[in-house]
Amino acid sequence: MANTAVSDTATQTAAAVQIQLRLRLPLLWLAILLLAAIVLPDRVWNTLLVGIGGLFIVAYVWAREMARGLHATRRLRYGWVSVGDRLEETFSLVNRSELPALWVEVVDESNVPGYRAAVVRSVGAHQHDRWRQTAVCTRRGLFHLGPWSLRSSDPFGIFSVTRHYPTTREVIIHPPIHSQLTIPLPVGQSSGRVRAQQRAWQATINAAAVRGYQPHDPLHWIHWRTSARQGALFVREFDLDATGDVWLVLDMQTAAQLGQEAHSTEEHAVLLAAALAARAVQQNRAVGLAAYGRTPQITPPARGAGQRWKILRALALVNADGAADLGRALEDLHSIARRGAAAVIITPNGTADWLPQLVTLARRGVQANLILLDRPSFGGAGNSAALRDAVWRLGFAAHVVRREDLGQPLEAQARRGFWEFKVTGLGKVVTVRDPLRDEATA
Repeated sequence: MANTAVSDTATQTAAAVQIQLRLRLPLLWLAILLLAAIVLPDRVWNTLLVGIGGLFIVAYVWAREMARGLHATRRLRYGWVSVGDRLEETFSLVNRSELPALWVEVVDESNVPGYRAAVVRSVGAHQHDRWRQTAVCTRRGLFHLGPWSLRSSDPFGIFSVTRHYPTTREVIIHPPIHSQLTIPLPVGQSSGRVRAQQRAWQATINAAAVRGYQPHDPLHWIHWRTSARQGALFVREFDLDATGDVWLVLDMQTAAQLGQEAHSTEEHAVLLAAALAARAVQQNRAVGLAAYGRTPQITPPARGAGQRWKILRALALVNADGAADLGRALEDLHSIARRGAAAVIITPNGTADWLPQLVTLARRGVQANLILLDRPSFGGAGNSAALRDAVWRLGFAAHVVRREDLGQPLEAQARRGFWEFKVTGLGKVVTVRDPLRDEATA
């Protein structure tokens, strides 16, 4: 299921309603009959003129009623979604006019892969209709819901009525998190809960001393006992966490990638980074991200659930479209990572050209762990095991991850099914559909 279930109503203010003439032939008939009634007065022409004119007037009045009375809203059920989750919207269509809407088409311009909200409904006078549109999220990335519009017509199809809803809603589909990943996080410069020599600029679990209050210090840092004793405000000072920051470094060079879509090294690198980021947050570690695609995604290290969502957002947006190789990425990390930090470098690169930059990074005091995506298992050439052994000889920890090590591909996870529930008349929640039972009986 989605991480957070929230309701969000799309903008209900529509742009100006448009009434357009769809069929010009009745208008042409009306002009011809009017000319014939003037030039050749006859009861036949007058009867046809009244009939066609009345039809034209009825069609226009009907279209005006549709323009005045048809309104719709859409509500997104889940605000945070990951690959494999279900994206669900509830649409409401209201007809406040005196005439029925025989057909109403919802025209949607959303670009979420696999999601189609375009439907045709009908609604009577002073009635409303409600339905749900769902889709399983199969691809991470930044997408949008809307703009969209309602399209209807009179029963004769002479006039068309269109009501536009121009507002769009941004939807970010995050990568899923694999909780069974066995690769450990690096510790950093030292291990254990020891006191650091520097003071942290943000709150950590180690409070070492107090100092005078400064403007913009958070109020929850105030040490009230010392403040009461000294007659002035004092705040706590925090030690740096001795385990050090963790940087997740993704090699997003296009030339180094292998595979397609869910079976690609790009998606596996993103899955590994998401799992390691979630574990670092759970362990109260400061974790950051450096992904070097065409548009680098750099997220400085921080703690807390908010940092987890920042990293997941960055991972949702990253693409393996970069030109910079891993060596240049390590040079950039050399300039932004502070001494004592640890770096987890995830790469499908099968060459050893970047090993000198790795050694330089270690000399600066940044501990590096390597996760090498096994090239043969992704259908490429090279020997990732031999590269791992070369990294070991340099004194760095390294792991080789094969394509099958992360379990099912993303499209298989998206077909797992979902729990569905309903509330009975007595207020009891019962299961309507159990995906595990469906799989057992399939």
